[in-house]
Amino acid sequence: MTPGNGVRHMRCPICADDFVWPSGDPNIFLYDEESSRYELFDISGQPPMKQADLARQGYRQCPNPSGDTALHYLPATYADYGPPLVIGLVGAPASGKTHLLTAMIRQAYLSGLAAHGVTVSALDILRHNHFLRQFIKPFEKGGTLAGTGTGVVEAADILLLRGPGGDRPVTFFDVAGEDLESTNARNRATRFLVGATAVIFVHASEDRDAAGQLPAGENQSFDLAVERLRGRQIPAVIAVTKSDRLRFVPPADRWLHRGDETRVDADRIRAESKDVYAYLHRAGAGASLRPFEAFTKCSLHFVSASGGDAVPVDPGDEDSEKHFPRGFRPTRVLEPLVSILAMSGLITGLQAEKVGTP
Repeated sequence: MTPGNGVRHMRCPICADDFVWPSGDPNIFLYDEESSRYELFDISGQPPMKQADLARQGYRQCPNPSGDTALHYLPATYADYGPPLVIGLVGAPASGKTHLLTAMIRQAYLSGLAAHGVTVSALDILRHNHFLRQFIKPFEKGGTLAGTGTGVVEAADILLLRGPGGDRPVTFFDVAGEDLESTNARNRATRFLVGATAVIFVHASEDRDAAGQLPAGENQSFDLAVERLRGRQIPAVIAVTKSDRLRFVPPADRWLHRGDETRVDADRIRAESKDVYAYLHRAGAGASLRPFEAFTKCSLHFVSASGGDAVPVDPGDEDSEKHFPRGFRPTRVLEPLVSILAMSGLITGLQAEKVGTP
C-alpha cells in the first residue's frame, strides 16, 4: 500500500510483518561471497547509473518488528514494482510440491509464459542461483529431488514477472508436508500463509488399490491451510501432480495430450477444472476438493513435473538412489501458474477475468 505522502507500507513475505519500506535510503546490503556475509554499503556517493545497478544486486534487511524470525533480507528493489505476489504450495508429504515448483520455475525461465506476454527474471539473484544449483540443474540431469526439510521458513525463490498487468515480484514458498500437517501454533514454517496472496494446493495421483480407488481419508495439509486462509478470497489452484500415471486414463489423458497452452481460454480452463473435480470425486479424494469449496476463484489442473516415475539407479538394490531414466519431461506445469496470474491481474483481458469462476 502506498499512501498519498509517498510512504510505502510493505509486508515481508518471510516473517509476514508489516513495515514502512525505507525508500530513498542509500544504505543497502551487498553480499560478499568470500566472507559469505551481507555488508552494509552507502551508495550515495556513486553516480546514478551505478546506484541503480548496485540496488538491483543489493538487499535491505527486514526490520521484523515482531522479532520472531531470524535475520533475513529482501531484494533492495522489492518495493519498486506493483503489489507483490506471494504463492505458497500446500500439500501432504511426498505429494510432489518440490518437483512441481522446480519444473514450473524452469519452464517459466525458458520463456514458457511468453505466449501470455509475461517475461521472467530473478529479483533475488542469490536465492535464484541457489534454487538453480540445488533443484533445477539436478532435475534436468534426471535426478530426483529430496523432499523439503522441516522447519524451512525462507522463500524458495523470488522472481520478477513483467506482464500486461504490470511488473510484480513473485515469491514462492515450498514448505515440508510434515510442517503443513503440524498443529503446533508456533510452527514458523507455515508463517507464509499469513502473507500468501495465492495458493497452489498439490494433490498427488497415487497408485490405486484393488478397487481402483485412491487411499481414502482426510487431507490434513489442505484442511489446516484452508482454515487459516478462511475469509481471505485469494486465488487458489488445485494441481493433481504425477498425472503421467493417468496418461491413458480418461479424463486426464485428453489434457495431458494437449501439452502446454498458448492462450488463456476461460471455458477451456473451466472444462479441465470440471474434469479434475470429477476425477477426484470418483477416486474418493473429496477431501482434496475443499479449496474449491472455500475460495470463490479456483481452477483445477492435471500436471506432470517429470513425465514419469523415478526408478532405482541399481534395480537390484531397493535402497539405491532413484532417477528418471527418460529424463525431465514436464507437462502442463505452467497451467496452475497461468491461472493464478490471470486471477491476480498480471495476465489481463476478458478471458483472464473469467478464470476461476463457475
